[in-house]
Amino acid sequence: MNQEQGWLLTRQAWIDGVNEYYSGTPKPSYIKPWSQMDEWEQDAIKLLYQHVRAIILPTLEQGIQISREYGGYLVCSIWNVLIFQLLHDPKPSYVKHFDQLDEWQQKTDIKMFEAIEASVLDDIKNAQIHS
Repeated sequence: MNQEQGWLLTRQAWIDGVNEYYSGTPKPSYIKPWSQMDEWEQDAIKLLYQHVRAIILPTLEQGIQISREYGGYLVCSIWNVLIFQLLHDPKPSYVKHFDQLDEWQQKTDIKMFEAIEASVLDDIKNAQIHS
């Protein structure tokens, strides 16, 4: 999968998670399409995808998968670091610890992790077929 597809897949996983797990009507900013996102948000998604991918690729190549919960924790932790880098002084609600997130956000972070993991597994499988 090329990087742009990975970024869009990661964003779509967020939107799908919000639509699935958020009770009530989500804020429009939660589900706006890629083309309407602020540049810093796009940058955060791009970097999140790249970092999670880089971390899990070696373990997946060895046939080791981390749990869904740890995957969600990984997404949340990387997101928080990136938000500090991109915004310098973010709102506290942007950088909550995984354990402090609402359940819908935890499940959505897990969904994002699973999307990235699935794309990495597909890439591994395709690389093995072509080698």
